[in-house]
Amino acid sequence: MNKAAPPLKEIGPTFADCVENIRKKHGNNYQIVDKRTEEISGLFGIGKKRQMVVTYIVTDYSALQQGFREPSRSGNGVYGQPSGFSEERDKILVDLMKKKSNSENTQKEFSEISQKLELLQKRMEDLIPQQSQSIPSIKKIEEILEQNEFSSSYINYVVEKIRSEFSLEELEDFNLVQNKVIEWIGENITLFNQSELSKKPLVLILVGPTGVGKTTTVAKMAAKYRVDGKDSFIRMVSIDCFRIAAQEQLSIYGGHMDIPTTAAETAEDIERILQMDGNRLDVMLIDTIGLSPHDFEAIGKMRKILDINGLKPEVFLAVSASTKASDLRDIMDNYEIFGYKSVIITKFDETRHIGNVLSVLREKNKSVAFISLGQVVPRDFETASVLRFLMQLSDFKIDRKSLETKFSPLPGDAISKRVDTSDGGTL
Repeated sequence: MNKAAPPLKEIGPTFADCVENIRKKHGNNYQIVDKRTEEISGLFGIGKKRQMVVTYIVTDYSALQQGFREPSRSGNGVYGQPSGFSEERDKILVDLMKKKSNSENTQKEFSEISQKLELLQKRMEDLIPQQSQSIPSIKKIEEILEQNEFSSSYINYVVEKIRSEFSLEELEDFNLVQNKVIEWIGENITLFNQSELSKKPLVLILVGPTGVGKTTTVAKMAAKYRVDGKDSFIRMVSIDCFRIAAQEQLSIYGGHMDIPTTAAETAEDIERILQMDGNRLDVMLIDTIGLSPHDFEAIGKMRKILDINGLKPEVFLAVSASTKASDLRDIMDNYEIFGYKSVIITKFDETRHIGNVLSVLREKNKSVAFISLGQVVPRDFETASVLRFLMQLSDFKIDRKSLETKFSPLPGDAISKRVDTSDGGTL
């Protein structure tokens, strides 16, 4: 029979303080069993104060046994000293030794006490899952996160957070756990501060690898500014001199929206365009060459083209929602040379799993500014929102009203079209 780890207690002013102290002692090798608030009397019995009592076990039992050789931090059993199982066991053994010396019926009493020990052991094993056993709610959360293509590091982060913040009793309520996990996912999504786009003239540069739809995205952004400011002077610039089709495509979009479009090949070309437009320019959007994230020489050359004296553009990295996590890491790392602050997620409508994107955004500490959900200009483009990402999660039960209260509804420019969601609904 495997030995169950004895429960320990940690007392502190708040739950967070208790968890912090537990982590200092045991790292991540613990599981919270119970938490409760109790009142204690003040000095001389005057006044009362509240404190948090957290009961936990160490999941790496060998480490716990080793820790028992060290003296406890407190003589009253508050910090680190085992309670419950070990104390009751010791009392039974002491009782056994006393009765063994004082009673003639030692064999019978020994049998009774042995039964007590077995019952106590069984009670603890029923209460505390063995390390080899998985908790059903945690296992299910792991499976759902994997299905949504979250990275292993992101899944580990969520699992450790579940173990540290939920008691065993709470873990039996899967809806409680999944609702909290969805909130954690939302809290880890950083949105770009749109107020940074209020300066004039506003120069926006879109960079990214081939095939992510940069040209169409630039046209959508231009259309957004055309709708938001009908009297604004907007210009689109293409420096994709290798693809004539890209320049022609941008010119066609510009013609439909009454937005001038110009080609540029050097930094001097862009400077001349800026001087030509002068003070009337409100927004300039620059479409760049699609490059392999591993073509460092070409990336360096394009960086020089965009190095314009006195120009402080807002640079966005365009990435496809369907790109696997390992490739996203490479893309985001290798395009750092452009100093981009935020990303634009394209082809959002072409995948049902966005855990890959959310995982890497969290790893790289990058925000998301806009989402492109289709090919139609200007319709299929909107300001990024936490709710849009959460509604895209599959196999989770999404409480939209609750999430709207916590994270705000979809933005005013959100499109009214079908996007694959967990319930197949229309957002």
